[in-house]
Parts: sequence; C-alpha cells; structure tokens
Amino acid sequence: MKKFFSGFFLVTTAILSSCIQNEPMNAECDIEVAKITKVDNKEENSKDLVYNESECIKEIASSDSIIKFFYAPGKSNVNELLKKVCIEFTTTAGATIKPINGSEQDFSENKKVKYTVTSEDKQWKRDYYVQFLPIEPVQTILSFEDFELEDSKDPRYYNWYEVLDDNYIHYQWASGNPGYKISKSSAKIAEYPTIPVTPAEFETVSGNAVKLETRNTGAFGAMVNMRIAAGNLFIGTFDVSNALKDAMAATRFGKPFNKKPVRLEGYYQYAPGEKFQDKKGKEVVGRIDEPDIYSVFFKNTDENGNSVTLQGDDVMTHPNIVALARLRNHETVHYGLGEWHYFSIPFDYLSEIDKNTLDSYGYSLTVVFTSSIEGATFCGAPGSQLYVDEVKVVWE
Repeated sequence: MKKFFSGFFLVTTAILSSCIQNEPMNAECDIEVAKITKVDNKEENSKDLVYNESECIKEIASSDSIIKFFYAPGKSNVNELLKKVCIEFTTTAGATIKPINGSEQDFSENKKVKYTVTSEDKQWKRDYYVQFLPIEPVQTILSFEDFELEDSKDPRYYNWYEVLDDNYIHYQWASGNPGYKISKSSAKIAEYPTIPVTPAEFETVSGNAVKLETRNTGAFGAMVNMRIAAGNLFIGTFDVSNALKDAMAATRFGKPFNKKPVRLEGYYQYAPGEKFQDKKGKEVVGRIDEPDIYSVFFKNTDENGNSVTLQGDDVMTHPNIVALARLRNHETVHYGLGEWHYFSIPFDYLSEIDKNTLDSYGYSLTVVFTSSIEGATFCGAPGSQLYVDEVKVVWE
C-alpha cells in the first residue's frame, strides 16, 4: 500500500509538472501602465515636473503606441529635470522591455525615447515612444476645418484635429469611428457615422462642417447587441480595445482646461431617422429621435489625488462635475435640414471653482455632439443626421 501511494504521488507530480511545462507562453507585448518614479534621482521631484500629480501615472490603451506626459507651460528648470527621468512600466504578463524598466533616461528638448516590449514567448515585439511636452489645453474655437484619414493600411474613417499658433497639431477630438470599423468592416468612408462635409457637398456656415449620422452596424453588431452606432464627436479619447467588451469605458471624455467656461455657442441642423428602435432592434412607436449637444466641466482628480476621466456611463452624473451646458436643458430642438440654427447655452454651475486648482489645470473640459441622444446605449433611429459648424466655448 505504501509503494502504491508513493507511485501515485510520483505519477501525479509528473502529470502536474507536464501540464505546467506545456502551458503556452504569453504572446502579448503591451504596456499597460506607465509611472514616473524618479526625476533627477529624487522621488519627490516627480510630482513637481508634471502639471498635476495625477499625471505621474498613466493607464495606456492597447491601441496607443505614443505615451505623452505633460508639464505646465512656464515651469522653471523643466529641461534640466527632464535629463534624468525614471519611468516604471507595467507590461502584459511575462513581457520584457528595453531600455531596462525603470532606468534613467533623457527626455529633454522634447526627445522621444523608444521602448521595445518583447512578449514572453519572444515571438512578438512592439515599439513605444515616450515624450514630455507642455500641456495641451483644450482649444475653444471649434470650426472643424482640419481632418485627416486614419493612419492605417486600410484607412476608412476620419480624425479631426486643431492647429495651434506654432503649427503644432493638437489631437483633442475623438469619435466612435474606430469601433464602427470593427463592427462593419465593409463600410465605405462616406458611410461612417462621423464624417466631414465641405461647402460643395452641403451649404455650411463657414468652410467645412461635420456630419454625424446614426448607422446600422450590420449582422456583427446585431450579434453583440450593438445594432446602431450614433454619429459622435467629442473632446477626449476613444479606446478601441474596449469598444466591444465595455463600450461605455471606451469613450473617455475631457482634456485639461484652466479657464472658467461660461457659454457653449455654435450652429446645427438636425433631421431624425424614421424609426426609433430600442437596444434589441424593436421599434418604439411614437418616439422621435433627438440630438445631444453639450459640454461638461469637471475636476480631474478625486479626493485621493487619483486621475478622473468621465466615461459613457457617468458623463452626466459623476460627482466631480462642476458645470454643464446642454442644448436640451435651455432650448427647444429644431428639426429639419436646410437652415442652420444658432445656439448659445450657458454653463449651469453645480459648485464653486477653486482658483488654485484651476490655475494648475486641475479641471477638464469636454464638448460632445451625437446624432442620437441615447446612442451610448445603442438606442436611436438609423438615419438620424446632425450637422454641426462653427462651435465656440466662451470663457472668462
């Protein structure tokens, strides 16, 4: 009996060992988190380098290959501090990184430092570029003049950007277009939910405008219970890696802003689609779709100093919201295409602003447009169209 148990133990151990040995190595090679740990050999210098302490730690979307840290304009001695910066990276399981993780690097003079991540199985590599730049505050004159096709082997959708005084390209806009490319890969460029329009195509207020249209997502969209994609454009970022598993978390609203906004102004035209449908694709009889145009001003850290970014499920309800300007709260929506309607919406303040927090970019601002007011939950009328042009955030 003793020999039996000894033999059983040896066989069991061999089987378990074999299972462990045969477990495939991880093929992922992503950076998930980047954290500034030391500046000029001192941990306490980390928070003094960036514009806000929360900027020391960044969660990195799987679609991002450029990692930017921001410091406040005019910060003294910044170039000297940037010569000795240590960044600790959290990578996918088993992956390795070069240069050595946490090693001191020179980021002065806006240098881009290249990091290469190698997967655990050594079969895959991915390059990241890390850079420190003066903070890019929200641009508030929004005319939609500048846009470009996505940078890919098969470009299908447009991205919008703002050109600053020194011709620096500032990417503050995002849309759900990347998610639509996943759900309906056969769509042509003009069939995407958010596209530019020129004066030759549509009579604009001035120069180019933007068109947002609620679109069907086809068979794949129906399979994952995301039957429509509302046209949307917002100040923030879109994490395409989350588009299917957590659509609300994919939309990340807001960019740092150090002014007090008082009004949201601009022009729009809107025509609802014929049939409003719920998330299951069933028509809601008598329901007429409507657009949503709004701006949210919010504190971008919590009580513990952690970074706060609004998402699709809390952009109207998060406790950090300080002020909101929303079209439907102040004006009756005009329906029908052919005439531009001017809007001027005041910001309704829920709490007072702290000037020190404001001066240190401790607040963020987003501006949002969508062709279906419930589009975030995949409810709306396919064919609903919203045109927007010459928008401006007025601040004190």
